[in-house]
Amino acid sequence: MRTSFYIISCFSLPLLVSVFFTSCVKDDWKESKRAETELLENYLRENNISEDSKTEGGIYFIEEDAGTGLSPANNDYVVINYVGRYLVDGSIHETNYYSLKADWANSQYYTFFVFAPLKFRYGFSIPGINEGLAMMKEGGKATLIIPSDKAFYDFNPLEYEVELLNVIKDPVAWEDSILAVYIAENGYDSTTLFQNIYFRETLTPNPGDTRTVQPNDTVIFRYTGRYVTGYSGQLNDTVIFDTNTDDMVSLKLVYGKNEIIKGSILAMPKGLVSALDSMRAGTHATAVLPFTEAFGTDGLVSGIYGYTIVPRYQTVIYDIILEDIRPPLGK
Repeated sequence: MRTSFYIISCFSLPLLVSVFFTSCVKDDWKESKRAETELLENYLRENNISEDSKTEGGIYFIEEDAGTGLSPANNDYVVINYVGRYLVDGSIHETNYYSLKADWANSQYYTFFVFAPLKFRYGFSIPGINEGLAMMKEGGKATLIIPSDKAFYDFNPLEYEVELLNVIKDPVAWEDSILAVYIAENGYDSTTLFQNIYFRETLTPNPGDTRTVQPNDTVIFRYTGRYVTGYSGQLNDTVIFDTNTDDMVSLKLVYGKNEIIKGSILAMPKGLVSALDSMRAGTHATAVLPFTEAFGTDGLVSGIYGYTIVPRYQTVIYDIILEDIRPPLGK
């Protein structure tokens, strides 16, 4: 009868409903907070983490390697490797290590997530990560224990292992320097510069075929999009962010309108359009796009989950196989 009384009263007495509901929410919040506090205390005790490692901001900072370079400041960009785990069971919350992809349950949903060093603007992560990075130097490694009020406010504390690879004071100058080194190391020069991109044919079609792509032609091609990570002397250009090489059909695009007829591509940066402009059917080519001709100052972001696919200020490379050029009907 007591249960029935509450149910009936909830409909007849709105004020009582409000009080009852608010009380339940407060009780749930207190219980969740208590459980998180207990989980944190047990974890710290079991892993011999001293309270001395607790920062003013409320995270726990355990330095593994001190590092010797710069520390990030406002408006800097940083490049990091990381893995974040839930304290409750050790499962992975997120990571950029390809070796851990199979262990990250949610990776199956992030189709275009790129497992590579992550470049982003310092200060635009969760508070616990921001505070931890501020205490690090380039080349340093640290473990951060992050209570949920410094993360996602879901009563799930996290442990992040973070390696700070680079601090970038000027992202434009940084990427310009990477581009300069990359083109020099890979044999590009002013003779390969075309419409603000560096372009080189790797397989030339029949010399007698002089037709190039014209507006409203249907262009049929395969592609692989890559970007360059690292720094001078240690560049890596094998990071693939988009490709259709294994798709059932090639990409069919109406040139000049960028209208896709068949196939798919994440985006058509203007540098890729420029590369197609000079190609003939049967051509294989590689195009190196400065960030201004690729994804600019915004980068390429997943429209569904909001993760970064291509960072801001990023040199991009496309390997292209132009299979066919078909003029509009009647031409």
